Amino acid sequence: MDIKRKAYKKLLDWKTSSEHSKALMIQGARRVGKSYIAEHFGKNEYRSVMLIDFSSPVAGTLRIFEDFGNASRLDEFFNQLSVLYSVRLYPHQTLIIFDEIQKYPKARELIKHLVADNRYDYIETGSLISIKQNVKDILIPSEEDVMDLHPLDFEEFLQALGEDTAWEYIRDRYESRKPLGNILKRINELLRLYMIVGGMPQAVDSYISSRSYDTTEKVKRTIIHLYREDIAKYATGHVAEARAIFDSIPEQLSHHDKKIKYSSLKKGSRAANYTDAINWISESMVGSLCMLLEEPTEIEGFSLQPDKVKCYMADTGLLLTLAAGNNYLKSNLYKSLVLGKLSANKGMMTENLVSQMLSANDLPLRFYEKIVTDSDGKRHKYEVDFLIHNDHRTIPVEVKSGNATRHPSIDYFCKKYKRQTGKGIILTKGDLRETEDYLYLPLAMTPLI
Repeated sequence: MDIKRKAYKKLLDWKTSSEHSKALMIQGARRVGKSYIAEHFGKNEYRSVMLIDFSSPVAGTLRIFEDFGNASRLDEFFNQLSVLYSVRLYPHQTLIIFDEIQKYPKARELIKHLVADNRYDYIETGSLISIKQNVKDILIPSEEDVMDLHPLDFEEFLQALGEDTAWEYIRDRYESRKPLGNILKRINELLRLYMIVGGMPQAVDSYISSRSYDTTEKVKRTIIHLYREDIAKYATGHVAEARAIFDSIPEQLSHHDKKIKYSSLKKGSRAANYTDAINWISESMVGSLCMLLEEPTEIEGFSLQPDKVKCYMADTGLLLTLAAGNNYLKSNLYKSLVLGKLSANKGMMTENLVSQMLSANDLPLRFYEKIVTDSDGKRHKYEVDFLIHNDHRTIPVEVKSGNATRHPSIDYFCKKYKRQTGKGIILTKGDLRETEDYLYLPLAMTPLI
């Protein structure tokens, strides 16, 4: 099926603004829909499109790149590709897609000369783009813009389900600062479905076609398997550590503070032992890192502590599959989510959902943590789930899997950093309401903050 992506508009903006001055690199995790959207865009917006898939190139492709892939022989380079791929090339009306370009880095290096030639437009797609072996011994072209492609966000998910009016209503109520009212229950049901299915296009398509959780779970388990295969193939020198981080994401997020506990991965381990592995998870875009912010600051918005990290799954549906395992029907977590008991998972799923929604808006993930000893010698730990920097203000965001009652951590943060802090946001399954100090929002409105 044709799943509409908001990234399509970004592609249109690139096409009309670049004037053939830059290629576009679409990067994202495996199975997030990079190849599909690039080819779909090419077929709609160009007179012809040529897709060169470097994961399984047509026989003879690499020879053409080796023999003619240089600035002085581009005429024959294009002639031979045109014949090999049976695609007629039209100056300024043809899109050439280098798919899975990480498999053949030489093609990426050639972009500099292809863009300077100014005959055609170029889109590159790839996963693991910045992994060391994929950039080894090549000059990264400055003639490329980069676009991150994430799993479907909640708005795109609703559109795929045919629930466009639901999102329009959510947006309208957010902008007018009015509660959702009677429709809140239905919106929360759709949000719960989004958490179960996730935003991977293949999984969404599978659910829409079958309306079966079991069929959708098989698709998601296949994606999880591919991620594990990628770790074995590409996490060179730190395969065991990267696999340990990946497999432990559900366990780490089930803890109260959700930070990675390195000693639980291997006795005696420290953060330094897992630096490369954590970077691999982030660079592969399989997971999203949330780093500690010690305090708001006017210098670039944040002062970071990268050795204290939370690691979320990039897709909440995949987190559920990873946590529930192959025999998901016996998983208490799976049952609690399907049966609508959002609070039963202690916030793991809802907090990961918020991280996914913020990442889809290209917001960096930051959290706050402070241990304070009062005058009686009693220690208090204050934690704020997410911090957003906006217009020189830091907005604290707290996630509640149930309805909000007490929130001492965000109270402490707002009081301590009153001058630097905007109105705090508390995300709940309840309806919108606003007080002098806080804006309470239903979880479904997270993408709008």
